[in-house]
Amino acid sequence: MSTTASPPPDEASGGRGRRDRVATRLALVGASLGVLAGVAELTIGPSIRDWVGNKQDTTRLGLTTIILSSVALASAGVLQRADGRAHSHRLAVALGLVVPAVICFTTVGRLWLIPGPLLLVAGGLLLSGAQRGELVQAVDERRWYTGLVALCGAYYIFLGATALGLAGLLGVLGGLLIWVGMASASRAPRAAYVLLVLGALPFAAITWWSAITPLIAVLALVLGCTAIRQAGGHAREDGDGRREWPTHRASTTAAGPFA
Repeated sequence: MSTTASPPPDEASGGRGRRDRVATRLALVGASLGVLAGVAELTIGPSIRDWVGNKQDTTRLGLTTIILSSVALASAGVLQRADGRAHSHRLAVALGLVVPAVICFTTVGRLWLIPGPLLLVAGGLLLSGAQRGELVQAVDERRWYTGLVALCGAYYIFLGATALGLAGLLGVLGGLLIWVGMASASRAPRAAYVLLVLGALPFAAITWWSAITPLIAVLALVLGCTAIRQAGGHAREDGDGRREWPTHRASTTAAGPFA
């Protein structure tokens, strides 16, 4: 007979609440420092090239760092407003911290050595406190397609951050448009289709000689169209009927079910 007892629910919930509070503080600090790093690269980047990874296009990369840090800051804000109970957005918030943290290691050089690890630790704390039910809910079929398309957008931003000139700008802008399209899929599906196309095609067209960007564009379009259709279908179901399904089946007596 085992003598090891599992912690009571209140204790487990309290431990998770403490992790979430620490993750929130780390995320807010890391994202705020990330915005400042992007502003520094944008304004004085040419004077501190050793600190920004010897980047040539400090304007575009500074703007990219600011935008991605703002995504992380918005994710931290969602976490700060959430109560201590389980919520289905935990995985999305964690990705909103981790993805910008990883990409910005390529955009802003040494200035990211503090914000990046802070965001990564915050995302790790969130995932460590996730319950199985939350993760299962977060990776259902509809969200799985959306997550894959968002990953294509992140890869566009990563490639754009490492490219030069117009190609780099189209890569970063295309990835952001893909993200916005997925975020608006349930509310404005037609606009989401337009944003998806505008985000995926220009960067793939200007880098047609590469095997990877046209492939990513095809994946983003195919998966994105599926995700938008599913999001629109769920939105119609929620708005249409608010149908009340019967909680029990009608009893069948000796007269039969057609009586």
